[in-house]
Amino acid sequence: MIRISLVIPTLDRPGPLTACLTALATGFPPDAETIVVADGGRHDLRPVVAPFVEPLRLRLLETANGGPAAARNRGLAVARGDIVAFTDDDCRPQPGWLAALASGVAAAPPRAVGGATHNGLPANAYADAAQLVLNLLARHDRDLVCRERLLPSNNFAFPTEPLRRLGGFDERFRTAEDRELCRRWADAGYALGRVPTAVVEHDPQLDLVRFVRRFFAYGRGAAKFHGSGADPGLRESARFHFRLPVLLVPELRRRGPARGAAIVGLLLLWEAANLAGYVVERARPAKAPEATEAARQAGLR
Repeated sequence: MIRISLVIPTLDRPGPLTACLTALATGFPPDAETIVVADGGRHDLRPVVAPFVEPLRLRLLETANGGPAAARNRGLAVARGDIVAFTDDDCRPQPGWLAALASGVAAAPPRAVGGATHNGLPANAYADAAQLVLNLLARHDRDLVCRERLLPSNNFAFPTEPLRRLGGFDERFRTAEDRELCRRWADAGYALGRVPTAVVEHDPQLDLVRFVRRFFAYGRGAAKFHGSGADPGLRESARFHFRLPVLLVPELRRRGPARGAAIVGLLLLWEAANLAGYVVERARPAKAPEATEAARQAGLR
């Protein structure tokens, strides 16, 4: 019997996907299945996933490119488990990860939980800075409201049926889809929690250009998020940016002078790229709410 479904969207990264599936194969729960959703792309993933079909009870879905939110919805639509978990193809879940997430969801249903994501490329300053931003944002949320508000989509799990009833992921979003989903989940009266023992190592292959592109895209996602409904979070986001130096000091001390200076420079670049993406997206005409809801529901059929 399948109790846990794991959904992994992927696009033209067969090497990282292989590393992800190899990591999962260590201690994979006997009551779990894996659904890899190929979100378009040039690579034939059938030879890549073939060694993992039996040990991970793996199914490969191939779809036209629609973005990670759409790919996750394709997996959610066919998931057989009572619990559905999500990670990304450039993550390496550590032993016990999936079982820990499932236990966290089952502890107090209907409850969604996220795990702990670590930078798997410590020598890469861009990867270090990118993960640090997410860690500090989560810490700021816990300090501000004493609860979780954002569970990153590379390491979280939900009870399947409540997530389907909520409409799954909003497919307008190419980034910030996890922020939007967590907001709708909380607005529906459901809980968000954290399971620190559910650990994934994240291996983002970032350089200067990819770093800027990523956070420009995140800025666009933030603009969509804050423009997608009545939300007091824009003011709170500004509080995070003003509070960032205070949050950052202990992290810089821990890293030492050379890496600390690099992190400061990259965070300034992050702020600029994020703001540019936000401004560009806010200048675009908004889509009608009816079209948004229709797209989300279509993804679950």
